[in-house]
Amino acid sequence: MIVMMLLPRPSRRTLLSAAGLGAGAALLAACGGESGAAEGRLSVVTSAYPLAYLVTRIGGEHVALVDLTSPGVDAHGLELSIKQVLAVEQADLVLQIPGFQTALDDAIASHGGDNVLDISSVLTLLPAAAATAHEEHSGQSEEEHAEHASDGGGDAPEGREGHEGHEGHEGHDHGPDDPHLWHDPVRMAELADAIGRRLGELSPQNAQVFTDAATALRTELEALDAELAESFGAIEGEKAFITSHAAYAYLAERYELHQIGIAGVDPETEPSPQRLLALESVVQEEEVTTIFFETSASPKVARTLARNLGLASQELDNLETQQSPESDYPQVMRKNCAELVASWT
Repeated sequence: MIVMMLLPRPSRRTLLSAAGLGAGAALLAACGGESGAAEGRLSVVTSAYPLAYLVTRIGGEHVALVDLTSPGVDAHGLELSIKQVLAVEQADLVLQIPGFQTALDDAIASHGGDNVLDISSVLTLLPAAAATAHEEHSGQSEEEHAEHASDGGGDAPEGREGHEGHEGHEGHDHGPDDPHLWHDPVRMAELADAIGRRLGELSPQNAQVFTDAATALRTELEALDAELAESFGAIEGEKAFITSHAAYAYLAERYELHQIGIAGVDPETEPSPQRLLALESVVQEEEVTTIFFETSASPKVARTLARNLGLASQELDNLETQQSPESDYPQVMRKNCAELVASWT
C-alpha cells in the first residue's frame, strides 16, 4: 500500500528563502556585472526614498544605490524578489528601520545582518504610541482605543497588540517605534552624519569626501528646518490636521502640530465606524477644513469622510517613495508645509 501525505503548501516567503539558498550562486554570477563593488563603488541598499536621498547626496559617485521600493507603492508592504534578497545579503551597507518592513527584516535576519546600519541605533525614534496620541482628543478612552485596535481599527498603544494575529495584516507589525522619521529634517541631518561615518569606515580613502558631503547636507537640512519652523510658527492656534494614516508624528512633534490619523501607523488598517463617528466631533472641535489623503495610500476613506462632512480633500506626500525625479526631499517637505498652512488660513 502506498501512503500519500498531503503537505501544506509552502508560503511565498519560504519559497524565496529556499530558492535563495539553492540558486544563490547562479544568480550572483548572473548579477555580478551589476554590482557596485565590481566598479569600485560601495553597494548600499535602502527601502524608503528619504534614506536613498541621504545616501545619494553623501555617497555620490562612490556609491551604487539599490532602492527596494517602487514609486507610488506602499513601502510598508514591501515584498522582495530573490534578486533583491541577494542584494541585501551582498551589499556593503543596508539601511534598516526595524519593524518598518517585515520582508527586509527577514532578509537581514537570514544572513546575520553584519552589513546593516540599524537606524534606531543612531537616532531616537518616537514610540508608535505617539502617532495615536490624538485618541484622547477624539472621544475615545484608552480602553476603547485598545478594543478598537484589536478589531483592526487602529494601532494599539504599544504599536503591537492591534496587529499580532490579525488576519490580512501579517507582516505589518511595526514594533514599538514609529518608522516615519524623515518628516523631521533635524533627525534627517543626524542620520546624514551617521551615514557619512559608516561610509567612511567602509571606504577610508573616501572618508573625508563623505564627511564633507554630510556636513554640507546638514547645513541644508537645518536651513530647511528653520524655513518650515517659520511657516508653521506664523499660524496661531491648535494647527490640527487629519490624514489617512498617522505618518506625520515627527512633523507634528518638531513644529508643534496636532496630527489626527484616520488610521494608525499602518496605512492598511481600516478605521472602524466608531472611529469615523468620533472624527466628526474632532472636525467640529478643531475647526478642521481639510482631510488629507496620501500619495501611496488609498484615498477612498479620506475622500469619503471629507465628502460626508462637506470638507475639502487634499494630497500630502508621505515621502515613502519618490513620486517624481523633479521633486526631491526638500521640495516635497516645502509643498506639504504649504498645503497644511493653506488648510489653516
